[in-house]
Amino acid sequence: MPAPAASQDRILRVAASLQAPYQFYDLAHETEYLTGIDVVTFRRAAAKANLAVVINEMPWGEALQGIASGEVDAILAALRSPERELLGIFSVPLRFSQESLFLPPELHPDAASAKELLAKAARRGLRIGVVRDFELGGEVKDFREQYPDSVLEVSGLDQLIPALLAGQIDGFILDRYAGYALLDRYRIWDLEPHALPVYEATLGALFSKASVESELVERFNRALTELQVEGETKSIKRRFILSVMMDIALYGQWFEAILILGMVAFSISAVVIARNGGYSLYGALVLASLPAMGGGVVRDLLILREPYIFDSPIYVQILLATLVAGYFINRLFDLLHGRSLLFFDLVNVTLLLKRRLRPQLLMQLLDAAGMAAFSIVAITVAVEFGRDPLWLWGPVMAVLTATGGAVLRDMIRPDGADDMLRNGSWGETVVLWCLPLSFYLQYFGHSGDPETIFWALMICMLGIFATRIAFVTFDWRAPRY
Repeated sequence: MPAPAASQDRILRVAASLQAPYQFYDLAHETEYLTGIDVVTFRRAAAKANLAVVINEMPWGEALQGIASGEVDAILAALRSPERELLGIFSVPLRFSQESLFLPPELHPDAASAKELLAKAARRGLRIGVVRDFELGGEVKDFREQYPDSVLEVSGLDQLIPALLAGQIDGFILDRYAGYALLDRYRIWDLEPHALPVYEATLGALFSKASVESELVERFNRALTELQVEGETKSIKRRFILSVMMDIALYGQWFEAILILGMVAFSISAVVIARNGGYSLYGALVLASLPAMGGGVVRDLLILREPYIFDSPIYVQILLATLVAGYFINRLFDLLHGRSLLFFDLVNVTLLLKRRLRPQLLMQLLDAAGMAAFSIVAITVAVEFGRDPLWLWGPVMAVLTATGGAVLRDMIRPDGADDMLRNGSWGETVVLWCLPLSFYLQYFGHSGDPETIFWALMICMLGIFATRIAFVTFDWRAPRY
């Protein structure tokens, strides 16, 4: 049933207090905008209910005062309590919250209940940080009253990590995913949520009784329920939570090293092709750029994302450095050819290395490592941009990123053998491993933890690498059409 005209023209004033991944500022084209699970879910439901909204960041205490006075029409997102029900009308649940105790793993107490967990933490002399205005349930309230010396209250979420780094607290109580996001933001990896939550509850939007009609809340509720039935709210949650989890799982120089090795391998193959084919300097640059970066750039353009090379120019610099090094090495061999006995020594050393190290196999190893890393990067991009269904778009974007550039390279080469499309089994290998990974991430990833996701990513990477090397070693061919 369409809404009355007066309601259609109404613009809801909505307050959100920053707590990633639920409400936070992101940056696009040098412009900050408010986003997150709660923000996107509320906007989608409001649009479905034919309501216009303006969402602004506001401290939690100030937002509650606005709800009481009617200066704020709704607040994201609130735990239900008798005091708050006097101020406003709760919507149907926006999401489920699980408040957890974050501590270093070696300090996790064994406990059978939240009360026992908090009591053991206090008896061990651990100091726990909490945000003053956050509703954390009766067990935490009793803990704060019984062990006041074990609790440090801070006025805002952004004060928890400084207190942790200053040694004022040993851990903190926070929503499980908000805690992960906070640790990811500060690159702190030595804290984990305890397996036993201290409080669980559903959160909804709190509409002001002073400024919002009950009919409007009912209309919003119907729209939000439809989104939940359609599975769109799960998709929104997965997009933001998995981005945090995968960022934690892939953090570290080891993954950057694999990416760089892959780019160098693709660049070296271009140096060899350009040398044998008599290409110009510009031709060598094109041949190297396409397999090393072309797939990722095409992927970004298709999903309307700014190409990654603008944010990470280091990859372009590595490509250029590899080409320059290859050029001077080729000139050195040309200079020495037939003019010095040193040349014959170099030839002998080269032949010896070929017999001992099998450079072609080494190139294949590097190519396989790069292909595996590029595939994982593509999966993270598909997650970040909420491409659904992930089981479909994850493998598609992985194949495009890992092999698309090499396909383009072979297309522009008059001497190209099209091995990538005929005999290489590159695309088949990527799909073979990225399809089950994408299935896992879509249906189970958002309820997991960074360590489990890390091993899922590692299995996929190692699977791609090992399968590709098996095809090369045993001279297997991809199935014929």
